[in-house]
Amino acid sequence: MKTQFERAVRRTFKDYEKTLDNRIKGLLETAINTATKTAAETGAKIGAEESAKVVEKIAESERKKYKKREYDNRYHNTKLLLKHYRSLNEHYKHAVYDTATADEEDESFSEIMRLMSRNFNNETLYIESIKKSHLRTKVIMAHVNKMLDIYKTMCERSTDEQNKRHWRVLEATYISEKTTSAESIAVKEHIDKRTVYKDIDICVSDLTTLLFGIDGIKYNIK
Repeated sequence: MKTQFERAVRRTFKDYEKTLDNRIKGLLETAINTATKTAAETGAKIGAEESAKVVEKIAESERKKYKKREYDNRYHNTKLLLKHYRSLNEHYKHAVYDTATADEEDESFSEIMRLMSRNFNNETLYIESIKKSHLRTKVIMAHVNKMLDIYKTMCERSTDEQNKRHWRVLEATYISEKTTSAESIAVKEHIDKRTVYKDIDICVSDLTTLLFGIDGIKYNIK
């Protein structure tokens, strides 16, 4: 028969289960079971209700950390896509699509990016794994180009000159046919080199939100 403490812990887990990626649900449940067992051993000293509060607090902290890691992964995805934009876009323009892998056409941008994340530690493999599937390349680059167009419009229509500059810096760094160094951009924009990199970071953050929607919003741990 489940104790009040065990039920409270399970209830906490169920509250968060829907927000978690399937990859870590099993691991988290194991962690919760371990936490339950450990806390139960001292529960008699501090009381079941107080023990449940402790575990709930830990579960909340771990959920925040998980969301932060997920955002960091998406941010890194965005940065890699921009870094290799010219190569990927050329591949996208000249790729020949067939029906041999038509089942991949139903995959969303976010789903593909999540699958690609396993190759984060090998940047070359990460990019090649995208190019390997023409349909995945099509899904990714069609979405990226659409969001870049939207971002360009947002920046150029802004009344803030810094926002206008952000697009120019991004375009010169990653988008235009000719690569421009940070030093050259700094001279042209009358800013220092550090500001160029700060502008790029802002653009990557903005584009992460555009590319991934609500999942691309930075999650701050307080």
